[in-house]
Amino acid sequence: MTSQTEFEPFAGIVQRALAGRDAASGDLETHPEYKAPRYVVNMCETLTDAIQDAGHPEVTLAEVLRMESTCTGADYSHKLAMRCHRLAHCATA
Repeated sequence: MTSQTEFEPFAGIVQRALAGRDAASGDLETHPEYKAPRYVVNMCETLTDAIQDAGHPEVTLAEVLRMESTCTGADYSHKLAMRCHRLAHCATA
């Protein structure tokens, strides 16, 4: 199995978001535009920035949110970090 550290900084972003998902008031409320919890939208904004910084500047928040919604199950955080890593590095390959 692949190490989570291979998928940095994405794995760290996901882990921090999940660990703090109920820390701020309103984190669990649904975002009016994206129909996802606010902590998910905030996490995906940070992931979008990291993907863009890695060389894929055209990726959008909407794309990352769609990708996030396909990550389910016990390995949710692993899938999301891996898919973000792949998206970020497919543009630079």
